[in-house]
Amino acid sequence: MGNWSELPLDLLELIEGHMTLYIDKVRIRAVCASWNSHLSKMPNHNVKQLPWMLQALDNKREASHGLFNPLDKKVYEVDLPEAQGKLFKGSSFGWVVTVEDLDSNSLDDMYLINPLTRTRIKLPPRSKFPDVKSYHADKVGEEYVVFTHDYFDAEGFRSDPLFGGFDSEDYDSDGSTEEFEHKLQTIDSHFVSKSLTWKVVLSSTPYDDNCTMVAIYGHSNRLAYCKCNDKKWRPINVGEYGIGVLDVIFHKGKLHAINDFGDLLVFENIGVESDIKATEEAVPMRATQTAYLTECFGGELIVVKRYFDFSRIIINDPKNPLPRTNGFEVYKLDSMNSSWVKVQNIGDDILFLGLNSSLTISSHDLLGHKGNRIYFTDFIFSFDIKKGQEEDSDVGVFNLEDGTFQSMPGFKCHPRFLWPPPLWVKIV
Repeated sequence: MGNWSELPLDLLELIEGHMTLYIDKVRIRAVCASWNSHLSKMPNHNVKQLPWMLQALDNKREASHGLFNPLDKKVYEVDLPEAQGKLFKGSSFGWVVTVEDLDSNSLDDMYLINPLTRTRIKLPPRSKFPDVKSYHADKVGEEYVVFTHDYFDAEGFRSDPLFGGFDSEDYDSDGSTEEFEHKLQTIDSHFVSKSLTWKVVLSSTPYDDNCTMVAIYGHSNRLAYCKCNDKKWRPINVGEYGIGVLDVIFHKGKLHAINDFGDLLVFENIGVESDIKATEEAVPMRATQTAYLTECFGGELIVVKRYFDFSRIIINDPKNPLPRTNGFEVYKLDSMNSSWVKVQNIGDDILFLGLNSSLTISSHDLLGHKGNRIYFTDFIFSFDIKKGQEEDSDVGVFNLEDGTFQSMPGFKCHPRFLWPPPLWVKIV
């Protein structure tokens, strides 16, 4: 055929409908612009696929990104200008959450982006989070005034301005008073995007009317939520348990969170601000710096602790490598006894961890990929001091059975790849 764009569209849909491999769905959209436009709806998958790793590439087209496919060990370049100048802050159901990086002209914006269809959905901006007292786009380097500390009353109970602990009249028009000035801080947009916006997860595809997005944000790693059509992010206030959150997941229809004290919290009625309830689901485990919540393939809730080697770090030496992952531990929730049980074997399961909503895929029928493994990506936020050498990329595969590491098969680090940090993307 001389011109592929002349193929009847009903025949094109029939061909695409018989494709089961994600890579084939990517390739058919790359044939010509008219096919990509007509097939812009979310593709349906009839078989399980490994998630792909979205990464920025180093070439002359600054808008170019790559999707690394662990199955065929190749990187497929995608033209994704919508992600240019953006930091990745989570991925769920094939959608990537982005915030603006330093070089952007719209430093306050947040979006959902589908890397396959290039569809964008605007979210409430970062200035509409509960920790922001005021935002001034024209004050370069001093755009945000944010709350930075927790507050306690005379009896030791938390009284937080983020949740109405102080009346807004306590502050002058410039956002401060002599009494409370030290509890507010003026911060630049880049720091807020990079270091005060941690992770966003979705309860379902954003096309679902009931989709809820939950963010981990701020100096104290708090929680906020919104719907797609909301104008602001609303706080999830659970008192002392609501700080130091490390990860969240929607499990069996309820939001679960784990904090750095090892508390597992279960939330009811997310989306009904006046009636959000939290209960402690299990005996707290030993505190940790990094942990992930996910499900094993059988539907059980598990926590994965990630450990780092900090011995290579020399304070204030930008040439010294950042910490590298040196181990993982996996715990299953024993709901009958409200306790955690350490496990060494997760069977055929493969865990995909990083800035994404944690994923579990069965290795059954996946040729060349064994179970009882953890595929992890680098997520340290200070990537701007890295030079892009492959040895500095904290990306790899961990074998739970013998505790060994191996490099990601077929993965190569690109010079510009480490900023922004990559993340796993699963389209369902």
